[in-house]
Amino acid sequence: MQRWAGKLAVVTGASSGIGAAIVRDLVKNGVNVVGIARRDNNVKVLSEEMKGAKGKIYPLKADLEKEEDIVESFKWIESNLKTPVHILVNNAGLSILGDTVDGKMKDWQKMFNVNVLAVGTCIREHLNSMKQHNVNDGHIIDICSIVGHRVIDFPGFYVYTATKHAVKVITEGVRQELLRDGSHTKITTVSPGYVSTELFAQAGAYSQQSASALDVLPHLQAPDVSNAVIYALSLPQHVRVHDLTIQATSEKF
Repeated sequence: MQRWAGKLAVVTGASSGIGAAIVRDLVKNGVNVVGIARRDNNVKVLSEEMKGAKGKIYPLKADLEKEEDIVESFKWIESNLKTPVHILVNNAGLSILGDTVDGKMKDWQKMFNVNVLAVGTCIREHLNSMKQHNVNDGHIIDICSIVGHRVIDFPGFYVYTATKHAVKVITEGVRQELLRDGSHTKITTVSPGYVSTELFAQAGAYSQQSASALDVLPHLQAPDVSNAVIYALSLPQHVRVHDLTIQATSEKF
């Protein structure tokens, strides 16, 4: 991680869970982090908690459903920090569980806005930030999911699954375009199994069957996913993690 010390990272969904764990581990390793979240007060609390760390946290409020909020966030970084974004961690995610056959398109749109379109927008703005500063050796990490690899028979979960399949395809598309352009920037997906976070605690009204299944499902903790991110970032420049899939030891999916 030494090569990233003093560099700047952007982490979306930084207010809790996986995002907060990633922010903690990055600043412990001397990386400065812009933590983007709708609940920026939580990121401010995290900043106070990590005050003695090697890196610094910059809380930034943004609604990732809105492209203009993302664009303005990167403009703020350029105007106030005047440094390129070397690391982007697309972590923010939204799950609204519901039947597919009578789905509410408003819910589908919200999930695709946050889980897919925001990922693409952040990648675009991140790459633009590096280009402005003649940097071409950054690292993009997209937090995906085991359901980005296969469709699991789980009530109310299929549209969320579709968003994670989309992230996998977008990530691979960016990888191929970066290679074509001769960039040394890496792009990685980290695909965890079930993680005990607020993602599903805030998933809205889903069936009792789903709720009961989640209660007993073997699960990872947020720091487990953060450890995977740090591992991918720690490898030598000539080594890239394409996709890192991690699950609880006894998870059956």
